[in-house]
Amino acid sequence: MAVKILVNEKGTLEMELGEADQSLAQLLAERIGEEKDVEFASYKVEHPTLPTPRLIVRMKKGDPAKLVLEKLDELKKELAEFRKQFADITE
Repeated sequence: MAVKILVNEKGTLEMELGEADQSLAQLLAERIGEEKDVEFASYKVEHPTLPTPRLIVRMKKGDPAKLVLEKLDELKKELAEFRKQFADITE
């Protein structure tokens, strides 16, 4: 997936998530928004025919890019655990 950083300034990150669908953008925005130092976390799609979601994160303090990476790692671990449990019950 090609990620394009549009804005990376102090406390603000806006990025396009390439070929990802809205599911990943929504999940990331929800998880990021749960953090206490996050002022705003959401995603948008410019137009239905342009499906590339845009993730926007604003923080009172901290590095939004670092937080996005942390949340991606958490999601990766959760999905790996889900995959393992699912594989165990389908064997």
